[in-house]
Amino acid sequence: MARPIRDKASRKLDDALGSRYVRQEDVARALDELTRLLSDRFDAEAESVAVLGQRLEALVLLVEQMQEELVALRSRQ
Repeated sequence: MARPIRDKASRKLDDALGSRYVRQEDVARALDELTRLLSDRFDAEAESVAVLGQRLEALVLLVEQMQEELVALRSRQ
């Protein structure tokens, strides 16, 4: 997952730093773009983890409910 970001960042920095004379604006723009890409990726991953956590919590509750129902069924016998 990190490989495509690293490749894209390297290309952006190479584009910005490729000539002998590098304008400060080009370097700042490349670093801003890299920061934006990394922030977007981290935000998306954090959101995915949150969704997985919610689904796991719902699954745990369902399993606990099923266990309680099994205990209730066994006690009826």
